[in-house]
Formats: sequence, C-alpha cells, structure tokens
Amino acid sequence: MISPIEVRRREFGRSLRGYDREEVDSFLSTVSEEFERLYRENAELKEAIQRAELDMAKYRKLEETLNQTLLLAQQTAEEIRNNAHKEAQMLVEGARQRIKETFAAYEEILKRLNVYRTEIKSYINSQVEFMDRHDQRLEELTSFFYSKDTKDLLEAISKAEKGGL
Repeated sequence: MISPIEVRRREFGRSLRGYDREEVDSFLSTVSEEFERLYRENAELKEAIQRAELDMAKYRKLEETLNQTLLLAQQTAEEIRNNAHKEAQMLVEGARQRIKETFAAYEEILKRLNVYRTEIKSYINSQVEFMDRHDQRLEELTSFFYSKDTKDLLEAISKAEKGGL
C-alpha cells in the first residue's frame, strides 16, 4: 500500500513534451492530502471496528453469562417447586396418618366407654334388683306387722305384760 508521503515525494522523469510541472505538483498535493485524509479515516474506522468487536465479544460473553444465569435460576426455581411439592405431600400424608391414629384412638375410647357403660348399667340394674328385693321384703315385713293376726298377738303380749307386772 502506498502512503501519502510517498505520493508527495514521488518524482517523475522529465521529457520535452511532458505535463505541466506545476499542474502535476498541484494535483499530487491534492491527491496526497485526500489520500492522507482517507488513510486517517480508514485507521480510525479500523480502530472503531476493533473496539466494536471487543465490545461485541464482551456483550456476547455477558449474554452467555446471563443465559446461563437464567437457566440456573429456572432450574433452581423448578427444583424449589418440586421440593415444596414433595414437602407438601409429606405434610399431607403425615396429617392423614395422625388423623387415622386419632380416629383409631377415638374408636378405642368409644369401645371402652361402651364396655364401662355396660358394666355400670349392669351394676345399676343389679342394685335396682337388690332394692326391689329389699322393698319386697320390707313390704312383706310391713304386711306381717300390720296384719290383723300380728295386731292381735301384739295386743295380747302387751296385755300380758301389763297384767303380769
């Protein structure tokens, strides 16, 4: 690649019927300045492209990191949701088991209460029967003591005691 300085310093051989030297020098100077401007612009654009490529590489790396982070967050969220679901199932199952145990204990208590009730009822019935028999005997004794024969006998004893005194 030819540089702007080489364009300025370039000299051509002379001939009799050659171009006008001032015109050629003026044109070379103009070409050299334009070439220098384009050369600087090209260098600046190359630097800008290089910076843009570095920035793009950083952004791609950042994008990759963000994608990995997002994927990890999604996996973690899924894992947390699954663990929460499992834990909830375990809690529900534990609650069901405790309810079963409580109902079993309740049924056992009801059975024992029924047995106790039956025993108490039987005891009360036997006591009622005892009282009925006692009442019957009391009635029999009362009938005996209040009967006419007993009254006559008691009066006779009473008279005999009074007469024998």
